[in-house]
Amino acid sequence: MSTELETTATVAEVESAEEVTTDSLSRRLPSADPSVTEGVQGFGVKLHYYIDQVSRQAQEVFEIYQKPLIALGMALAGLLGLAIANGILNVLNAIPLVKPLLEITGLGYAGWFAWRYLRYAETRQELIQAYRRLKRRVIGDATVHLEAE
Repeated sequence: MSTELETTATVAEVESAEEVTTDSLSRRLPSADPSVTEGVQGFGVKLHYYIDQVSRQAQEVFEIYQKPLIALGMALAGLLGLAIANGILNVLNAIPLVKPLLEITGLGYAGWFAWRYLRYAETRQELIQAYRRLKRRVIGDATVHLEAE
């Protein structure tokens, strides 16, 4: 490591001491020798082939395990979202009067929800229908898929 630094320092001193000439530049440029150029091109072809093979294999693995990989990705994204939300709430709870205000807001919403939807049988049915509509929009309706086939 120290020999590399010494060599670099020596080259820098020599170049700064004398005028930059084409000879000094040619010493730093890659060789124009055809065998070296062919070797570099051969390495480039091999690297391109390797990268192409790896991408094809990754695509095949993804096609085979697409659903589990998507489910795993969604689960990890959910956990990441929970961690971020937890961090934000911890910061907000550190601010005076914000924690009690958030608790009162949550209790108020829970009370309104119970009063609005759980008090009478008709409103409970309305809530169940709204839940089923949302479930159909998110998951899909099995009868629609059966009719399409």
